[in-house]
Amino acid sequence: MADDKAVFAHFHRIEPNVRPSGTGGQLDEALQARIADPLFLLARQRQLAEFHGEDGGSPVGCSLTTAAATVDRFRPGDRGHSVPYPPGVPVEYLAEAGRTPAQADRELPLRTAARAGLRFLGGLGALPTGVRDSVTDQALAAFPLLDSTSPADPAGGPEPDPAGRTLAQVLLARAPHGGKLAHALASAAGWRPTGLNTAQLTAFNLAANKWKAWFAAEHTPPTASSWVRDRLEHHFAVEASQGGQRITLTAPEYPGGGAEGYQFDIDATATALTATGTQTRTVLPTRATYPGMPAERWWEFEDTSVNLPSIEAGPADLARLLLVEFANVYGNDHWVVPLELEVGHVHGITGLTVVDTFGDSLNLKAAGDEHWSLFRLGIAGSGRPGPALLPLLPRAAGRIEGPPVEEVLFVRDEMANLAWAIERTVQSATGKPRPRADENPGLTPPGPSDVPGALTYQLATAVPYQWIPLVPVPLAPGSAATRFRRGRMTLPTAHGTLRTQARGRLLEPEVARVYFRDEEIPRSGVTAGRTPVTVRGHDGHHYRWTGYRARAGQGEAASGLTFDGVLPAKEATP
Repeated sequence: MADDKAVFAHFHRIEPNVRPSGTGGQLDEALQARIADPLFLLARQRQLAEFHGEDGGSPVGCSLTTAAATVDRFRPGDRGHSVPYPPGVPVEYLAEAGRTPAQADRELPLRTAARAGLRFLGGLGALPTGVRDSVTDQALAAFPLLDSTSPADPAGGPEPDPAGRTLAQVLLARAPHGGKLAHALASAAGWRPTGLNTAQLTAFNLAANKWKAWFAAEHTPPTASSWVRDRLEHHFAVEASQGGQRITLTAPEYPGGGAEGYQFDIDATATALTATGTQTRTVLPTRATYPGMPAERWWEFEDTSVNLPSIEAGPADLARLLLVEFANVYGNDHWVVPLELEVGHVHGITGLTVVDTFGDSLNLKAAGDEHWSLFRLGIAGSGRPGPALLPLLPRAAGRIEGPPVEEVLFVRDEMANLAWAIERTVQSATGKPRPRADENPGLTPPGPSDVPGALTYQLATAVPYQWIPLVPVPLAPGSAATRFRRGRMTLPTAHGTLRTQARGRLLEPEVARVYFRDEEIPRSGVTAGRTPVTVRGHDGHHYRWTGYRARAGQGEAASGLTFDGVLPAKEATP
């Protein structure tokens, strides 16, 4: 039922407290925003050259003329031979997946090699059963997955990869090594099994050719290696052509992971693109905006995501001062012209005509000179800005990366006057990452003498087994500059001595002498690794590779290595 009691509502209204003047402080006078000294504002406008009217009109139309040079060559390394650039292939794939044939064989995991060998045997279905069994036995004998008579570790250490050796023993009688088989089939002699008649040999050749094409598409490196070992980075270049002009873009310090336009330098002979094959487009410019941009109109409410008045900047904070000045003074003077360009070309604007609100046409040129530029490629070797060109190379979009299968930490040890390559993870023969800390060499550092009062001389203290020393040596005979050479250490064990041994591909244990530049290993260190990557190209094709990467390290390290020490003697037992 309805309540007969009367209800009264009380509320407070918030009103602005305006300065009293004239009629006693009315709100309408405050909203008028009257100016007390208009002559002062006119003088300030004249002082700031606002009466020149350089921004009196706004752009309402743009006519752009562009030219493009087609990217058609790829050159791995500093002095490698250039090869044709396949259209649409990501540049990261060519730069990171490049290998020499020997490197490709050594980096082929055992499981992958066995799968390739089983695929070869599965393609021999056209042969009779007895003949197919004979070919299988010959392939298993000629291309074994693992030589069981080889020692577990040439350095005399423990079994380096027990899981890989176990897998090899299981697959040894079931699958041949696909990498060895591919090399034998592609050799000049060409491996062929014995005991086949003419028809059977023809069927074998058809199956072998089909398998070789598959193996080449899946496991053959696209180019030679662009990884520079002593620099711990990739060096490569791409070339573009337009008419008779050649443009070379060099990536002198590509660490891996993603090739951006700013990582390239342009050759000194490159010039602006000619008018050959130009295209003209008419587009509508739009104003460049950003969050927190100051409002253009008097009564427009501004975005609160950025509070420009609260930015504190000292005399040395030039970046902050420039940011605040750009936001407050020039923020509304920038415009964006949308333009669609084709990937796989080096583009350049040969003409730009802007029409403003007054109908005037203005032909614009690229801003900057040889002393200052913005968003331009630098000339290789000089650092000066080059011509206004924009490279749009095919990129690896939507990449999927797995955990690193190998990781090496390069650190400095100032107390020992050495650098170290610490192999944290190496790739197992199974294809999976394997921590080297799992290896147990059974190190037994010498202890004090059993003779009371006798001193024990110690040549050097022990270090972890996976710490590979990098010894400083002269860069050249008689040079004061140094570089690091991969070395070995002799460690004491219960059964004698043991020499440290590199396992992964980054340190290349099969190479007799491996060097690293001194300036490439700073005090902060460097972390290098090999990471599996899968991407899909613009045409839907999948690209898979294991790329070398380098990134910042984790500072210095202390191994505790000392030389020429004396162990304290045991105290005599009373």
